[in-house]
Amino acid sequence: MMIGERFAYFRKLNNLSANKLAKELSVDPSTISKIEKGNSLPSLQLLIKYCNYFNITLADFFAPEGTSEPLRNDLKDFLNVVKDLSPEQVKAFTQAFKTIKK
Repeated sequence: MMIGERFAYFRKLNNLSANKLAKELSVDPSTISKIEKGNSLPSLQLLIKYCNYFNITLADFFAPEGTSEPLRNDLKDFLNVVKDLSPEQVKAFTQAFKTIKK
């Protein structure tokens, strides 16, 4: 399942409209629409706000659907560390990750 589909999945699971979710996350409704349609990716900061709103971990968000097998512990630990970063640290991490990925 793609990120946009996961965004829609948890929203619909909680019977929330896209407009209501946008308001709760302090973003424009078009942002939610673009993410759910796969036309845009959420920032790490928005993804963390989203997970916190639905009381799920980043590991839960990215867990493979339909499997009872959890994410590897090292990946779960990594995601749990990332969620505690400040906005400045998230920005620095994102830039560093993009550099490493090249």
